Amino acid sequence: MGRLELKLVEENYSIRIERIKQIKSNAYFVKTKDGKEYFLKISRVDKEHVDFILKIFSHLKNTNFKSHLIDFQKTVDGGFYFLDGHKRVYLLCKWIDGRSADFRNVFDLKVAVSILHHLHLASLSFAEEMEGSFYPSYQEVFRRKYSQVIQMKNIIHQKDNLGYFDEIFLNVLSRFEDRFVESIHMMKKVEDYFKEENQRVLIHHDPAHHNFIFSETGVYLIDFDYAMVDYDVHDFVNLGVRVLKTNDWDINVFRIYLKCLDDKNIIKKFWLQTFWILMYFPQEIWQVGLQYYFEKQPWTEEYFLKRLKGAERIQAGKEMIIKKIAGGIFKWH
Repeated sequence: MGRLELKLVEENYSIRIERIKQIKSNAYFVKTKDGKEYFLKISRVDKEHVDFILKIFSHLKNTNFKSHLIDFQKTVDGGFYFLDGHKRVYLLCKWIDGRSADFRNVFDLKVAVSILHHLHLASLSFAEEMEGSFYPSYQEVFRRKYSQVIQMKNIIHQKDNLGYFDEIFLNVLSRFEDRFVESIHMMKKVEDYFKEENQRVLIHHDPAHHNFIFSETGVYLIDFDYAMVDYDVHDFVNLGVRVLKTNDWDINVFRIYLKCLDDKNIIKKFWLQTFWILMYFPQEIWQVGLQYYFEKQPWTEEYFLKRLKGAERIQAGKEMIIKKIAGGIFKWH
């Protein structure tokens, strides 16, 4: 972070910085000259979504979920963030000493499930207020992403000379493309029934281990950059895949995870079928293709290949779990 940005932070929060340390690409530890410690974040999302996040916090602060939130510091103007000349959003909150969740630890896993479930329950009325907004069905989301995959193939086939990544990506699609179609087909059969039995809530949408902070004063859920209104099953699929990756696709750990969900009465009618279909969808493969062909992220080909290899392993791992626990993607229908 440059001097100009540091000066903006000091001016907008009326603090004098003694030390600043980068802890992530967009996050910093800040210590002020009067000994106070803060977490400074330059948000990945735009002002409109930050306003949505603040609306979420405003709602949750009036519920019993507030004990899991870390308050944003107010700026000298009375707001909760400021924009720099590039329209990047800066937010500051109190630094909490603690540790991240360890998904190899059953206690931490149960706490993570409990906190997400608590968030979902605490946000029911918030989601109801947003009912006028348009939310695409899972089928529509699947179709849109599969359409993008087809566009990716067209981009490749229009090239005079294929690059190494192009060839590997086509090879991966030759193995897994039918999963996109199968996911759409299966979701079409269950989604309407699922919606009749389940309510939309606010989901965190990024339940990574480092977003659960265990401290002496409690357990906090941080980084709502990707929060959205959806069904709780989406959060628990995301968490489940992270648990599997952390535990080297250990089926016994995943059975414990599913029991945690069942113990909280999270699994409702048609919920588990929807869970398996969302897991089966090749989300990670689509995402790497999106980043390479559409977003054109400024990464090296070596890094893209590493991500694609990882996405391929994740898809194979997910299918192994589905086969062993659910009996295959079609057996339970």
